[in-house]
Amino acid sequence: MAIELQWDIPVPEGMEGLEKLLRRVADACFEAEGVSGAGFCVRIVDDEQIQALNLDMRGIDSPTDVLSFPTVAYPEGKTARDCPRRVSREYDPAMDCANLGDCVINLGRARAQAEEYGHSLQRELSYLTAHSAFHLMGYDHMNEEEKTVMRNMEERALSAVGITREGGTPSHEQLFELACEAMQNSYSPYSHFKVGACILTEDGRTFKGCNFENASYGATICAERCAASCAIAAGARRFAAIAVVGSTAVAWPCGICRQVLREFSDLSLPVIVGQYGKGFTVKTLGELLPEALSPEDLGVTVE
Repeated sequence: MAIELQWDIPVPEGMEGLEKLLRRVADACFEAEGVSGAGFCVRIVDDEQIQALNLDMRGIDSPTDVLSFPTVAYPEGKTARDCPRRVSREYDPAMDCANLGDCVINLGRARAQAEEYGHSLQRELSYLTAHSAFHLMGYDHMNEEEKTVMRNMEERALSAVGITREGGTPSHEQLFELACEAMQNSYSPYSHFKVGACILTEDGRTFKGCNFENASYGATICAERCAASCAIAAGARRFAAIAVVGSTAVAWPCGICRQVLREFSDLSLPVIVGQYGKGFTVKTLGELLPEALSPEDLGVTVE
């Protein structure tokens, strides 16, 4: 278990899937650091609660956005990757991993910062979790050199799960590049046609997929539905864009994939399609699937 999520305040509507998202972020942080078998606890609190913690633990009588309480004492200039024995000594049977400490996030401040930066609350919570995770692994930002190193690690981890601290939503170019990355993992020994896809969800997350074939041809799964499955499994229900790339030709989504996309988006969905190494074009889902059967036609609201 990479994280254990604890709510010290009532769980707001729409936050039920937060633990899955933050677990992906934590896993990416540990991978960037080269640490395995570790985890930490994420506590969600309000202004009053984090102000009390600041006063008690730091002598500062004011709220902040996040606090980190590491269990490992790292030698100066060292981080978790340099201290595997110290990390392993923090093994917690309840978590079945080395417990690196607590990350305490102020939900109110996170919400305000998300509005200030113009991105989703989930994205801000992801950043604060990554920031705390690297504190728990021995990173700091007391001077510009330390700050640069820590910031680079944060960006590396967040980029691995398609999340950025600033800059709004990923561009079509960035989504297409992620689709190209996914294409490299294609399992296509029969057609030899590799396809990669990347879905952007409305909350700012990205999910990659690739086609994988089967000796029973009907069991083959398209890259678009592979990416959609990953998104749905992570709790996403609304898609904001999709990029699709083919290895030797432009990989337009098949009819089934177009219908699957319609289930979780409207007809204005940008569909970014191209061939590896030769760029892409953009059409809307409505152009690819006009007069589509939708959940609304059957009285269903996708949430």
